[in-house]
Amino acid sequence: MKKMALLCLFTAIICGNVFAQSNTPITTIKGTLKLNGERFSVISGNITYSIRGLERLVGVVDGLKDGAQVSMDGYAMAPATAGQNERVFNPVKLTINGKSYDVGSPGAANSATGRSGSGAGSSGRGR
Repeated sequence: MKKMALLCLFTAIICGNVFAQSNTPITTIKGTLKLNGERFSVISGNITYSIRGLERLVGVVDGLKDGAQVSMDGYAMAPATAGQNERVFNPVKLTINGKSYDVGSPGAANSATGRSGSGAGSSGRGR
């Protein structure tokens, strides 16, 4: 019974997140990347966007480093704990040095390298 309740709870959370993003318009931000510890942020205008998941592309995307000029398409959200000029940004597309990368899905890091996502992590079986 506990497993079923947890399954229902997780399903509701996932559906809520998908629904929330599908009703949020895609936003484009342009600015300078800043590395804060292990996370990236972008200052665009007077708003600081904390970028989710971009750190997984360090070493894969040429030029992805502190101080780089970037443009990103994605979903901006203002969490209740954020200040007036702070947002969290879930990118779906990154443009840096004239090249665009799809970064909006779990296997998106592979689109920057040309690898397929068919390893043990995505299929559950090793090769």
